[in-house]
Amino acid sequence: MAWEALLVEVPAGAVGGVSRALFSLGAAGVQEGFREGEQPPPRQPWDTGTPPPLPRRRVLTAWFEDVDHDTIEQGLPAEVGEVRWEPVVEEDWEEGWKDGFTPIRISDTLTVAPPWDAPEGALLIEPGQGFGTGHHESTKGALALMEPVLPGLSTCLDVGCGSGVLALLGARAGLRAYGIDVEESAIRNAHANAALNALQAEFDTTPVDRVTGSWDLVLGNLHAELLVRLSADLVRLTGTWFVAAGILADREHLVRDVFDPVFELDERLVDGAWVALRYRRRSDPSPPDVP
Repeated sequence: MAWEALLVEVPAGAVGGVSRALFSLGAAGVQEGFREGEQPPPRQPWDTGTPPPLPRRRVLTAWFEDVDHDTIEQGLPAEVGEVRWEPVVEEDWEEGWKDGFTPIRISDTLTVAPPWDAPEGALLIEPGQGFGTGHHESTKGALALMEPVLPGLSTCLDVGCGSGVLALLGARAGLRAYGIDVEESAIRNAHANAALNALQAEFDTTPVDRVTGSWDLVLGNLHAELLVRLSADLVRLTGTWFVAAGILADREHLVRDVFDPVFELDERLVDGAWVALRYRRRSDPSPPDVP
């Protein structure tokens, strides 16, 4: 049994018809993509306005088993341009995906690791649909800034908790830890990681504007525009410390403009294009209002 991939160029408007033809010729699957150098950049949450027009041509990849090249190529629609065949290399997909997840050392006392490759004492995070395995610069920055201030605190709130890694670090330090996220899949991932570490933490999809109380430490590993949008609630909920991460360096000013007048900036970390900020609530009982 041998598999090969057929790559064909087609006009954008012909993708549907050519895809159906490929399936009728025996393709096990068809994937739409772009020619080299024409892949549009991913649309980010902070992008506004009308996106640029997409390229006029697409590349379809179709997978065939035990290929008869001549029969398949003769059955292709007239819209098909360049045709290319490539062998499909068998891989152990069940295990191979794990190679990208290795232990991440945050400090002398903190390592985040997947359960299949964990040194003793590591905080275990099973990669899932919740963001936050410790590999991304924003998560590393948030972990590095929160860990030193945990001693002596009682509570922490993780807004946009993803995998739950930040809240679970708080729980491991003995804090009452609570994480919220808009994605139910992330909440399931966070609960699974709490069980994996035998830690007690609360996770649910409560909107941040419905969360009450004052939390010793509030965490927001979010993009800059979302931090600004949620700033009134983040300020309202912060008792002492606020850690903001997930901030691209060219958007740091958006976050600083909102939080600097309210909190005292205690530490700033830069990792490549990403910035993380740790703030402390000022002793002034009447800080300026957040816009």
